Amino acid sequence: MTMWKNNLQKASYKNVAFDVISISDKNEKALVRHGRPFANGTDIEDLGTQGRQCQIAAVYFGAGFDTKLSQLLAVLEEPGAGTLVHPVLGLLQNMIAASWSFRTEADSVNYVALDITFFEAKESAPIFLFENQWLAKLEQIHNTLEKYTQQLLGYSETLLSVREGISSLWGSTNGVFAALCGVAGSVRRFFDLDPIKYLTSKAFSSASYNQDVSKLIHSVAAMVTTGLTNDAQFATGSLSSRQTFDSISNRVDSLNNLPDYVLHSQDIQESEEAINHVQKIAGIQMQPIAQILQIISIGALIQNTVTIIEVNSDIVTANELLYINNNLRLRIQKLIDILRETYDYADNVKSINAANIYTQTTIMVQLLANIAAQFNDYILAVINQKPPIRTRKADISGTIHQLAYLLYQDIKRANELMRLNPHLCHPSFIQRNEWINYYVK
Repeated sequence: MTMWKNNLQKASYKNVAFDVISISDKNEKALVRHGRPFANGTDIEDLGTQGRQCQIAAVYFGAGFDTKLSQLLAVLEEPGAGTLVHPVLGLLQNMIAASWSFRTEADSVNYVALDITFFEAKESAPIFLFENQWLAKLEQIHNTLEKYTQQLLGYSETLLSVREGISSLWGSTNGVFAALCGVAGSVRRFFDLDPIKYLTSKAFSSASYNQDVSKLIHSVAAMVTTGLTNDAQFATGSLSSRQTFDSISNRVDSLNNLPDYVLHSQDIQESEEAINHVQKIAGIQMQPIAQILQIISIGALIQNTVTIIEVNSDIVTANELLYINNNLRLRIQKLIDILRETYDYADNVKSINAANIYTQTTIMVQLLANIAAQFNDYILAVINQKPPIRTRKADISGTIHQLAYLLYQDIKRANELMRLNPHLCHPSFIQRNEWINYYVK
């Protein structure tokens, strides 16, 4: 019983949480029996499972139960499968709400009970494969990024929420607010943005703390998005796709170091302008601000990377795409680990916000996992648009233009050969029998 209690998770469907009274799971095998006369028993052919069936008895109670009920009913009516967070089994992908009913009673005030049946669905294979399949993948990842942007603001507000002027996780709200103002000011200076257009500091007020935090987080998100977009546009014209990605990712790394700079440089006049509420910020109070900045910056990095690949889809090479994909996936996994560590910390200190943080963390982790999977599909779709690559030894000693004419009868494709062969030391001195990568057409 202790083990079950420790592993119990908050149930939700399509990112809408609910409380659970009971669960009944069922699964069956699809079997074909082959009987023969005058033989004992039958031959049984196992065709696999028919898919999990999950019946959940859920409840909402307390103030605002009707609003929560409306949100759940809305997602249940949405077409298509979604992710069900099972209290015991965890994440269950591709679950479809097959049927549901709810009931209220006059004797139970502010209380509603629901019975929901979920069926596990198999991902259907597409009937038609279009030539520009990567455009469909592009639209899919854009939609997920929009959901991620909306969710990160909700997660940030939950992470910094307070009760009676004190955060159960980070201590003094004055220090947390000062850290947020300091980082907001540093972000603006980092990108050299207009100080009038973007909010970077406010006088601390416990009465308007939640509203001020929300405004500052929106301001930081807008500054990061604008700054990284400007950097990407500046680098796109003269650098390759990989070089542009490296340039933007290096900027993101420097950006994520700003909270540490603010924390240890409060004696500098530039930082004192932004941090004018307290004399000293504790490291624990800077921790959530640094995490929020990481969540915002990786979303902007992914958005700009998708745009870079879209613009350069005709010239970007498969090696560059695989490098970018691996780098981004490692960054996403690192952020997922940080989010889980934050929930573990909230659970260990018995924070009153632990349940809300768990719900928000689960949603964020699932969105990040979806983004990583969709970005991987997007990369593969772009690679599949290109002709197959072959490798052969150079038949002559000469220049890259001579090789382009030899392979394609078109010297204008010399730049393409240069991108496919970064190992070449000098394009005008290619030795015979040196290995060359080229497209088959």
